[in-house]
Amino acid sequence: MRNRRKNTRVKVPGTMDAVITYTDTMTDAGSGTVADVSRNGIFLRTESALSRDAYVALRLNTGQLIGKPLWAQGFVARTDEQGMGIRFTYIEQDILTHLFS
Repeated sequence: MRNRRKNTRVKVPGTMDAVITYTDTMTDAGSGTVADVSRNGIFLRTESALSRDAYVALRLNTGQLIGKPLWAQGFVARTDEQGMGIRFTYIEQDILTHLFS
């Protein structure tokens, strides 16, 4: 299978959790562990996944990395048995600066 990604994925140093604080579906989304992140999105390892195109707001627990949590928004772009990929519509620039500099 050909890799069609435009942006490089970065493995997050250590363990970073993310909590889904809002979703536009009635499904409880809970939380997950960040597997990797790019400038356009993030893959969360989760017990269950939301439906494709569900809108979410996330709190990324980046305390060990930069000393404070960061916020992101996006929609579920894909799901599989390990979790879900979320395409960003908004992310605080601090996380991108630390991971891609």
